[in-house]
Amino acid sequence: MKKFEIQLQNIRWIDLTEPKKSDLNHLAQELSIPNRILMNALDPEHLPKYESLESAAVIYLRVIDSAKPKASNIQDLTTKITLIVTDNLLLSIHRLDHPFLEELRIEASEKSYTLKDIIKRILTSSLLTFDGPLTSLENRVEIFEANIFENQKNQNILREGYFLKRKASAIRKVLKFSVDILGALQSRPDFVWRDFQGLRENLERNLFYTEDVLENVTSLLNLHISIASQKTNEVMRVLTVFSIFFLPLNFLAGVYGMNFDHMPELHHAKGYFYVLSSMAIISLLIFFWVWKRGWLKKPNY
Repeated sequence: MKKFEIQLQNIRWIDLTEPKKSDLNHLAQELSIPNRILMNALDPEHLPKYESLESAAVIYLRVIDSAKPKASNIQDLTTKITLIVTDNLLLSIHRLDHPFLEELRIEASEKSYTLKDIIKRILTSSLLTFDGPLTSLENRVEIFEANIFENQKNQNILREGYFLKRKASAIRKVLKFSVDILGALQSRPDFVWRDFQGLRENLERNLFYTEDVLENVTSLLNLHISIASQKTNEVMRVLTVFSIFFLPLNFLAGVYGMNFDHMPELHHAKGYFYVLSSMAIISLLIFFWVWKRGWLKKPNY
């Protein structure tokens, strides 16, 4: 465990990286914080949330894990930061030591920061980590759209589409829950709505982009399935046209292939040529009929 302790203007800030259960048990006794609150910081399943408890206020944040660009669910795509605020202490607990936390610790030790300043910086920096992945996601959607119309392999397209959809859905869920945190913080006496006005606008803009990506990917997947269905229908149309030609010809061949003893046509001197001529005439009639109905033309989708 790495532990950093910084004295702020009106409160003490303790920052913990990769703490173990035993470390938190010892810290709970030292700081008189309920052990249950600290143990929750080790749970990787928490979504962004603000909790107001009797002895402390707890903020759960999610930060993009840049080491896992191929992740598509919340637990793999993001990592958690837990902020515990008491009357005289700010405790931050996280698994990864993000660059913005390192920078903030240096600044806080050199400047006179307040509790509000630290919370605003951590909250703002954590949400800004979604900007890059969201831009990358939008670019991949454009490539995905181009691949659909270039007739790439269906399996690869579907895999890519569902990956983009899951990733966009995970980011949207995190951003939506983060909006609730801003609303809860504004109810505290030490914060006002202006403190998070710019961050809320940026968050709502990213949320709009995420929902737009999710909607586009869903539409593109439906389009791909529709195109694949049209191709299947085109194959069935061609096979049906061919079967129309060969069904009557097979019927004639079957009739005269029965070889009964009393079939006078079998002994006719020109029977073979008559049957071939009949087949040719039937084929021409069928061709004319199919052509008049427009079944030989390639449909314009």
